[in-house]
Amino acid sequence: MRYYPRVDLTQPLENVLRAGHPWIFEDALRHPELEAGDAVDVYDMHGDWLGRGIIDPQSPIRVRLWTRNPQTELDNRLLDQRIRQAIKRRPFPTADTNGFRLLNGEGDRVPGLVCDIYGDVAVLRPDGLAAERWLKPARQTISKLLPIKHWAIKRSNLHRGKLPRAEWWECEAPAETTFVEGGLTYVVDPMEGQKTGFFLDQRANRRRLAELCVGRRLLNLFGYTGAFSLAAAARGAARTTTVDLAAPAIADARRNFERNHIPAPAHGFEACDAFEYLEQFDAERAPFEVAVCDPPSFAHRHSDVPRATEAYTRIFQKLIEVMPTGSTIALASCSSHIDRGRFLNIVSAASQRAGAELVLTGTFGADVDHPTLAAFPEGDYLQFSLGTLCRD
Repeated sequence: MRYYPRVDLTQPLENVLRAGHPWIFEDALRHPELEAGDAVDVYDMHGDWLGRGIIDPQSPIRVRLWTRNPQTELDNRLLDQRIRQAIKRRPFPTADTNGFRLLNGEGDRVPGLVCDIYGDVAVLRPDGLAAERWLKPARQTISKLLPIKHWAIKRSNLHRGKLPRAEWWECEAPAETTFVEGGLTYVVDPMEGQKTGFFLDQRANRRRLAELCVGRRLLNLFGYTGAFSLAAAARGAARTTTVDLAAPAIADARRNFERNHIPAPAHGFEACDAFEYLEQFDAERAPFEVAVCDPPSFAHRHSDVPRATEAYTRIFQKLIEVMPTGSTIALASCSSHIDRGRFLNIVSAASQRAGAELVLTGTFGADVDHPTLAAFPEGDYLQFSLGTLCRD
């Protein structure tokens, strides 16, 4: 058994960590000077061994635990094993869906490391400098499991040091990155797009909403590159309208429609602010029967929660105010700091302010390729509520 540097808890967190939570924050640890990516042994305040993890001295999440078995070596062999376990949990790739999340960080027991697959393109997303240590060995294993031709690294702006935010890794950029979902082809931009280029986590929710759009008119707010709209149009929506502030995203939404031979002129694409767009309608004049509102994360840290709560409530309220009675409304949040209970409180407050009721038919999370740990509620970050709008 190799030697691992020792770090010590300064707070009584042993029960939470033994239950399976993988994070230890900076204010709960005492440790010697170490490099980002070093493996460490964690001891509780009584001097008892708790687990083994990776340290990142520049991150508020100071240590991410990988194992609670003292006999388990924290090395590339362990990473290889967990990647192979992760791909066995996926029902992808299939003939009609080859875009999926292969590694979901803590949920796949590879803390801090995400990998999304778009056909023959793999996009690795390390969360912090410590996770950089896993990039090369992860690539080696994934190359044995999937026919990847192009590799990209997409880093978060927080705690990436002087490393580039996005880069094609030891390969030329493909002329275009595309993948298939539900038989539809989507174009993605791993370098400049949101997340790794696409919101793979909403796959199942796109399917749910599309089934409710047959013969109906859909409004897609914060629509990005039009995935909800395209899924609905392909399923038989009478018309879709995609609204996003980013003009390049709206241009890509048009391209996605055209690529799938769905006439873009038959649908609407608006590059404008969602609030401003809604101002032109009221409940008597809104030409929509279904709406989805999937804003960006308003809460990047816990201190953002009060402001984010009000922001979500305001946009949801405005949408509910202008949609007709009996319409179907889908509301979403993608912030780990807005848990399901808080999200449902936001939906309730927005409905009350709008003088209406939203009868929920379900609240859902991410699709099956975004697994979570039972002891890690932060991993259950996506909230997606479907309901029918009622007024007396």
